[in-house]
Amino acid sequence: MSDWIIETENLEKIYGNKAKTHALKGVSLKIPRGSLCCITGPSGHGKSTLLQLIGGLDKPTSGRVLIDGADISSLSDNKLSEIRGEKIGFVFQSFNLLENLTAIENIQTAMMFAKTNQKSANNRALELLDMVGLSDKANAKPSELSGGQLQRVAIARSLANDPSILLMDEPTGNLDSLSEQDVLRHIFDIHKLGKTIVIVTHSGDIAKQAELLFEIYDGGLTNTKPPPTQANKTN
Repeated sequence: MSDWIIETENLEKIYGNKAKTHALKGVSLKIPRGSLCCITGPSGHGKSTLLQLIGGLDKPTSGRVLIDGADISSLSDNKLSEIRGEKIGFVFQSFNLLENLTAIENIQTAMMFAKTNQKSANNRALELLDMVGLSDKANAKPSELSGGQLQRVAIARSLANDPSILLMDEPTGNLDSLSEQDVLRHIFDIHKLGKTIVIVTHSGDIAKQAELLFEIYDGGLTNTKPPPTQANKTN
């Protein structure tokens, strides 16, 4: 098994035909298994595009994305959906919860494609709500929850199928400072369980706590904090 759970090779993404926009320009990176990584940079410079390509939500114009050593760049949409369901959880700034469903039901929706039976899905959702400190909010709908609670439900949902990778796009961007600290505490606790976490963020406070830091500027990549060496990882 490779130490690198995520790799990109000369990744390029171009939008448009006549008036072309180069969102990413030859981005190559490696992310170690079990690491906490942050991607920073100004708005509109390619951070979210990179995260979407890593997560198989979009396809590169050229270059490759490897997850666990397997190239996902040219897979069919159905195969990409399978990989996302098995290996990747997503957390977005806007929470993306279904307003007409309760907290527990929102988490259970993530298990539908895995064909988890109802009893197991219910038990798993309750377990995850307890993990993020919201077992008492299982039957609350999004309109009854605070911003911090909504994001904690979203984090619980991202863990529904026990993925090895969590991709987070500005997970605290819509939160006040107290809610941000609460959500971050849960994110760091989840990282301790061995999950690989990649966070796109504008927050310097979050970035300072990352083990690996990349900066995107004009679609290009600057590695500002390198991954630990094998010697450092074993000490």
